[in-house]
Amino acid sequence: MIIQRPGLVGRINEIKKWILIYGRRKTGKSFVTENFIHFDDYFFVKRDRSILSKKDNKILSYETFIEIIERELANNKTIVIDEFHRLGDDFFDFLHSTKKHGKLILISSTLFLSKKLISSRSPLLGFFAEIPVWLIDLNDCISELKKLNIGKKSLVETSILLKEPIAIDYFEKRDSPRKVFEKVVIGSIRTIPALVGEIFIEEERTVSAIYEGVLRAIANGNVISSEISSYLFSRKLISKDDPSIIQQYLTNLIEFGIIKRIKVYGKNRFIYKHMSPLARLFYYADEKYNISEKRPNEAVIKRIIDELMPRMVEDNVREFVAHKLGLDETVVEACDYDVDAYLLKFKKPKIAMEIKWKKVTKADIKKAEKNMEKIDAEEKMLFVPDKKEMRYKTRLKVVDISDFL
Repeated sequence: MIIQRPGLVGRINEIKKWILIYGRRKTGKSFVTENFIHFDDYFFVKRDRSILSKKDNKILSYETFIEIIERELANNKTIVIDEFHRLGDDFFDFLHSTKKHGKLILISSTLFLSKKLISSRSPLLGFFAEIPVWLIDLNDCISELKKLNIGKKSLVETSILLKEPIAIDYFEKRDSPRKVFEKVVIGSIRTIPALVGEIFIEEERTVSAIYEGVLRAIANGNVISSEISSYLFSRKLISKDDPSIIQQYLTNLIEFGIIKRIKVYGKNRFIYKHMSPLARLFYYADEKYNISEKRPNEAVIKRIIDELMPRMVEDNVREFVAHKLGLDETVVEACDYDVDAYLLKFKKPKIAMEIKWKKVTKADIKKAEKNMEKIDAEEKMLFVPDKKEMRYKTRLKVVDISDFL
């Protein structure tokens, strides 16, 4: 299966200047560029700094490579250099000195070398348009899976999983989404943490440990900065329990698409969430069951998936509906109630939504209605797996994924 990403392809194609494409490993940066973007030559820089030309499958010396780049760009050709950061400062100096002809596309999966290229102190500042590549957009996954005529609940759950490109090879229509999730986790138990960890490979070991600690804290339910700080301090990863210490770490993780932050409506605070369903599942499972240290147990993995799925659906549906309708994404948190999605238009509440990802009971409906009475919004909705299966009446507008396609 190939999931089309028209928005990403369109952005890359419409930019005429030099481009920096960056993001963590296995988000489809190279696949999209190699298969959907026009180029005249594509070079891949290996770990030993040797350079492979994919045009003729030859290994080039650095000197020959530079000669080709200079000549082709002077002739207004489009050149792609994948994992360019491995070439080092000499290549940065070359970019600064060469004339800005043609279209140069650089690809990197390392955060800090990418930031070095476009930092305020870099001589290359302003030369490149930045295109971050995160996970596949949920809307793109849904668009592709709709063709298979699967049920609404399976459509949502499978689409969330397939946001991770590495999960696509595991997908089989005959399997339930949760079974596919299980196969991906068991088959990628060593790969999942490496997808994120390699971003920070240039950082000191202590700094990398703090980043991983942040990801573990969030997966463990510590979703505001003070909770994350306390978690890190308790594990002796930071010198004191002070949220200001970790702000730059949170900012970097957001910039590189590893986590996102969501405003808590009416309060001066944010909650933080994993962008990757697999990373969230792995770190949660490792915190609770230490799965990285022992052979994964299928029954345990299945239980974890069942525990986390409603929360992952809640976060993804909120984001999906907000983007689809052009609204700002927030949540409501009060001492005695909360609202899963509170979507704003020009700072005014447009949609309040409770998201129930199970068989909805009378008690669920009464609780949702009671919560909704405490807030203002133009529309108040109850999002369910399939509204045709609703057995009880409610004053709320009942919706499912089909209402937003």
